[in-house]
Amino acid sequence: MASESKMASRSLIAVSDVEQVFSDLVIKELARTARLPASADTAQFGQSVRVAATIFLEAKAQLNAPQLRAAVARLYQLILRAERGGDNAALALARVVETLPADLRRWLTSWKRPHDRDIPRAAEIQSLATRESAVERLRLIVSYGSTLVAGRKRPGGGRSRSVKPLLRAPETVRRGRPPGSADREFLQWLAVAYLEGTGHPPPHTAHQNIDIRGPFPRFVHRCFELLGAPSGNVTRLINQYGAARRLVSKRRVHTE
Repeated sequence: MASESKMASRSLIAVSDVEQVFSDLVIKELARTARLPASADTAQFGQSVRVAATIFLEAKAQLNAPQLRAAVARLYQLILRAERGGDNAALALARVVETLPADLRRWLTSWKRPHDRDIPRAAEIQSLATRESAVERLRLIVSYGSTLVAGRKRPGGGRSRSVKPLLRAPETVRRGRPPGSADREFLQWLAVAYLEGTGHPPPHTAHQNIDIRGPFPRFVHRCFELLGAPSGNVTRLINQYGAARRLVSKRRVHTE
């Protein structure tokens, strides 16, 4: 009997690819996997699955405060290298600007900037004619000056001083999303799609053995695989979700 093995982690698909990856043909495949009845509204089922996939991908793309700070600092270092000159440094910066995470772009553009500075396009950084002004504009967006900070003690008793950039990065660390929350939410939305399609809630448990796994676990695993997300913990998530549902049901019985 085969046992479940963890998938190697792959890159997640883009939100813009959801419609293509979860095409009508794939939705029919998922409907068969979940064993939806012939009378089921496959179009509504497909729409629910696509919405669940979109919510999952958007949640995965969100950066927390430490990640934002690290991303801003990394971008600033690339800006400094581009300012020193060199096509390779400019090309590296242009590539990063072209693929800035949506959260980072929103953060940088949310600041009140003098003269309505906009983040330069990659083409502006690549072009020799506009590179200097584009890189300078980006530096003024990412930072707002610098300050002197005390360094290590010198043998004579004094301290060295160094210049520290003042970056437009979040100062306070807000508590981020709990680890795995996007996966759990995705599972819950898929459970809703399954309920809408079959007319009954998903089972409370899933078997680790892939040979005897039921329709709902197979459906959930397949959705994770289509997104390019690791599916090794899906069975455990389903069992945890089922246990939570049983607990809620028991509490309702006791309170009624």
